[in-house]
Amino acid sequence: MTRSTAPGAHRLLDRLRHAFASSDVLDAEQAREEARRHGYDVVTDVRDRRKVRLLGFVSSQVVQPAGAPPSVEIDLTDGTGTITVVWLGRERITGLGPGSRIAVEGFAALRGHSRVMYNPRYEILGVPGEEER
Repeated sequence: MTRSTAPGAHRLLDRLRHAFASSDVLDAEQAREEARRHGYDVVTDVRDRRKVRLLGFVSSQVVQPAGAPPSVEIDLTDGTGTITVVWLGRERITGLGPGSRIAVEGFAALRGHSRVMYNPRYEILGVPGEEER
């Protein structure tokens, strides 16, 4: 015999979970829901050599040392996981940095056990400190 929970109880549990969750957890949850709502793929579903469209936030950016070949490398997080995105031959991308909201489209691959995407098309959708519309 299964036990069911009243619909009101689910709403109460959701409110309590949100009241005690960290802002990082809530931001990740919001990013995941937004990506799925707009038809984007999610990082956890990325498989080797598959074209994907991802939407998320830049969680970190690698600064290349002097003398290294130019490249921009970020970690994009969408609430389900993280993928490293690399643009080769570029020293910087204006408006792109930690906290930026970005959409990328290209072929994803696996590098060891990590997901990576090289030279994708991109659109910067928001930068830290900028009000959402």
